[in-house]
Order: sequence, then structure tokens, then C-alpha cells
Amino acid sequence: MSIILSTGNVLHARNSGAQDLVSNLKRRVLQWVDGEQHPGPALSFAGPVKLEIPPNPREPLFLAESPERNTQVEITVKIFFPPASSIAARAKILERALTQFEATTPDYVTISHLVLSFPEITFSDHDDGEDLDEEDDSTIGSSISEQDIFDIWTVAVRTADCYKVRGVGVSEFSTARLEALIKFSKHMGLALPSINQINIRDCCVLPPSLLALAKENGVKLLAHNDALNILPEKSMLETVSLLMSENLIRTESKWSWEWLLKITGVVASRGVVCGLGWMVEFINVSDGI
Repeated sequence: MSIILSTGNVLHARNSGAQDLVSNLKRRVLQWVDGEQHPGPALSFAGPVKLEIPPNPREPLFLAESPERNTQVEITVKIFFPPASSIAARAKILERALTQFEATTPDYVTISHLVLSFPEITFSDHDDGEDLDEEDDSTIGSSISEQDIFDIWTVAVRTADCYKVRGVGVSEFSTARLEALIKFSKHMGLALPSINQINIRDCCVLPPSLLALAKENGVKLLAHNDALNILPEKSMLETVSLLMSENLIRTESKWSWEWLLKITGVVASRGVVCGLGWMVEFINVSDGI
């Protein structure tokens, strides 16, 4: 059983980081409960049931109303994987998330950049001589190997082609990690990373080696302010419990999140953000879905 929740455009929100995400997920649930959900018996989440809470129709994420206007907006979709998810599972998670995104957006909307966020990786600003195997990237969960990164990258690039994504990027990659990925992509004939997002706390003074590598290979280095633990378990349960408190779902089962998308729209000619929203899938772990 799963719940798929879309916030719509939350650009007006004053908060930032994880609080922005969590508060807007709760806000959207309450909006839906108060004025949009159809009355009926509570859902008993046993079996393959899916509850979808769509974006608020008064707060559309995509401001472009035609293919002509859409060409002026670059859409970046950043996918966050749960810390406990296996590398093998992430291939299916990626396709599942992109399929849901495609199903809930207008036909004229295309993704300019898909960015992969690995929960095991945080940026290290060590410069030349950096050893990839010795780099300390432990965060919330376990470490991730170079081969694991290559495996999910290969799946991501090939999956992106099916969804007409123009470019695939990464987040928090140091010089050594980015260089290894570029070498692997060239060797395998895969597209090179189009973006490397670095947390705003680290991006003020980037190592010269990273700057040179990115310039040589056409990789954009962009800042982000996403929290390391993007959706803590407590916050997730608080969001799901809002539906329980309204008697819309009845279950004693355990819940987890399967994937999280951060969707950003930028007017390319001016570099102005015109849309920001989130999509997430919560799953009933007891169902094994």
C-alpha cells in the first residue's frame, strides 16, 4: 500500500531546508482533507491500494500553460533515495518515481536535468591527491562503493533516455568521485554528468581541481541547501498520522518513504526560480510493496 503526495508550487513559503519540505507536506495533506477529498469510509491499507493526493489546483507547480511557454523553463528533478534502500532497489525506485512524475504532469513538461542524491555521500573539499577509497562519506547509513555508484549511474542514464531527460547530474561529488564517474562514463559510452550540486555551506571556496575538472567536461557546479537527512522518520510519521487522525486511513502498520522528488523550475533566460515543489511516496512496509 502506498500514499503518493504532491505539494504543488510552494515557492511562496518562507521556510527553507527540511522544515520547508515537512511543513509543506503537512500543509498539503490538511488542504486536501479540508476541502478536496471525497467523503467515504476509511481506507484499510491491506493489499495493493494507492492513495494519491495531487497538487493543489490553485497552486500549480508548472506555470507554463503551453509548449511554447514551457521551452522557456528548465525543470530540474532531484531524486532522494532512502538511506536504507539497496543499490539494486534504487534502479526500480528511480523508474517508479519518474513514471509517477510523468503521469501527474502535463504532456508538454520535460525534465531538463535529473539529479541523483546519494544518502551516503557528503562533499569533501580535500584537493589534489585525494584517495576515493579513503574518503569519508559516511552519513546517515552505510558507505557506498565506486562500483555501486557506477551501477546506479548506468541505470539512471539509460532510464533518463526513456523519459526524454536532457541531462543527468549528481550531488555532493568531490573531485575524485566526479573524475571517476566521468572516466567510467567515457569508457562505457554513457552521457557525462551535466550537474554537480554542492551544499551551499561548502560551495563558497571550491578546490581548484574540481573547478578545472568541471570546466573541462562541461559540468555545471551549482549550490543547493537540502538537508542531509532530508525526511527524518519522525517527520514522515507525523505527515502520515494526519491522515490517520482524520480517520482516512486505519492501520497499525509501519511506514517508510520510497522516494522523494524535489522539482524546481527556472526561467532559463533570466535564471529566476518560478516553481518549487515536492513529490513523495510513503509505503506500508508491512505489505512488502
